[in-house]
Amino acid sequence: MKMTKLLSWQSVTPESGLSALLIFVLAYLFVVCTFGDFSLGGLVGRVLFSLVIIAGLAAAFRQRWVRTLAIVLAVVGLGLIWLEQIHHGLILSILNAFIGMIFLLFLFATLIVQVFMAGPVTAHRIRGAIVVYLMMGGMWSFFYYVTALTIPHAFNWPEGLVVGDRQQVQQILTYFSFTTLTTTGFGDVTPAIPLTRSLAMFESLAGQLYLVVTLTRLVSLSAIYPKTPDKPD
Repeated sequence: MKMTKLLSWQSVTPESGLSALLIFVLAYLFVVCTFGDFSLGGLVGRVLFSLVIIAGLAAAFRQRWVRTLAIVLAVVGLGLIWLEQIHHGLILSILNAFIGMIFLLFLFATLIVQVFMAGPVTAHRIRGAIVVYLMMGGMWSFFYYVTALTIPHAFNWPEGLVVGDRQQVQQILTYFSFTTLTTTGFGDVTPAIPLTRSLAMFESLAGQLYLVVTLTRLVSLSAIYPKTPDKPD
């Protein structure tokens, strides 16, 4: 087999792309929430988010025009991620978070179509459903982060948090997003203005409704398209 064929876009299957995407998203969340206040943790987080972008391109975007738009967003996003690593300007941080949010929203929309479309329930579809749920938490964390950078006092912060440290702010808002998505709500960080309260409210609703609707859809699809033994996932 020629090397050019091995390196071609089509050689990456949706299944392998989704598996890699799921692994990189989980690794990114673990690093950001656990080691995000360390300089090395921030660097590793940037590497992992870059891999999330690349795996997302391989897993989700197959139509030519969709892929082209996704590649443009990915290139811009990757450039901003590493430019911010060198220059820590506020405007650059806001722009980087905004582009990341747009890319995750685009990836979310593409994957959710694949999860809910007609067809048998496969491991590929299950992995996609998990990734979509994680994408929701990631998108909202970027919403919160952009809001926190542009609107002072948008949140009530935990005691001891250095609000001027954007890396710590991103860490705590990623944690806040997923506790809100799962309606855990420990209360150590809370929204302080109507905009952030509304964002938190809709994230809680979206998280619960997604679980109910997805479970209902997958059960109905498994009844309509029974799995056959000779067609493995």
